[in-house]
Amino acid sequence: MDSAGLGLVARDSNGMVIASLSKCIRLPPTVANLEALACRRAILFALELGLQDVVLEGDSEVIINHLKVDQPCLTAFGHIIEEARTLSAKLRQASYSHTRRKGNKVADKLAKLAKNLYEPQVWMEDIHNNALQFVFFDRGLMPV
Repeated sequence: MDSAGLGLVARDSNGMVIASLSKCIRLPPTVANLEALACRRAILFALELGLQDVVLEGDSEVIINHLKVDQPCLTAFGHIIEEARTLSAKLRQASYSHTRRKGNKVADKLAKLAKNLYEPQVWMEDIHNNALQFVFFDRGLMPV
């Protein structure tokens, strides 16, 4: 089975890690599908954590833009976008922000680690050791 990894990190307003997740999934047909699946999983993760006010950051500008508009998504991955919107309606407040891949190193590293997992891994108030340096980098505490 060809696989892809999802990497998610939930942070508080000070940038401290609340929880993180790595999950291996079957490789979807396109990168856009993968990015949409990651966004949907991030919203579900926020709900599982009991978060109410979230800012979802992603490095796919296409996916972020589809989530921001209030009209049906008629793309091949539109059903995933619609599911993400339905889930986000359960949050008190959800906003979406595009970040360059360089600003998304923690999630990227967690996604790469996920490809070697048999089952999803969740870390509460922690993160996989191999991604820790990127958390410090994002907070301006050390160079990568």
